[in-house]
Amino acid sequence: MPILIDEKTCLAGCTICDFFCPGDIIWRESREKAPEVKYPDECWYCGACEDHCPVDAVKVVFPPEMLDCQTPVETLMGLPARRPA
Repeated sequence: MPILIDEKTCLAGCTICDFFCPGDIIWRESREKAPEVKYPDECWYCGACEDHCPVDAVKVVFPPEMLDCQTPVETLMGLPARRPA
């Protein structure tokens, strides 16, 4: 799950993470219920929800393949690979 929400820390009635999520991944159905991560596979890992949470109840968790990427940046950009000097 790319987004973890600590329901104990989350403020009742707050909708900031839902409001700032550009992908509409986080959903708060009512102010009485904790927010839900409705579409985890569509998360952009932008961190807007985590950055705007006033009580640090939201954490973005990056998958290992994103943290230890071995793909050359040229390949990611669709450019020819650089030749070693």
